[in-house]
Amino acid sequence: MRMLAAMLISAGLLAGCGETAQTVGDYRGKTDAKPYEANYGGDKAKWESALRTRNQTQNEYKRVH
Repeated sequence: MRMLAAMLISAGLLAGCGETAQTVGDYRGKTDAKPYEANYGGDKAKWESALRTRNQTQNEYKRVH
């Protein structure tokens, strides 16, 4: 029983040694666009203002009072 457990543990440890990197060359993925570039023409201040306004309209305290 101990021999079987030792063999299973050693097999499990050795299985992790065979893992290789899964990247292709120097490709690291595409860069993501900023969230304000698509709809606001790159104007970050306008995007932040619209986001703040949208958050305030979802505020229950502000809506009720």
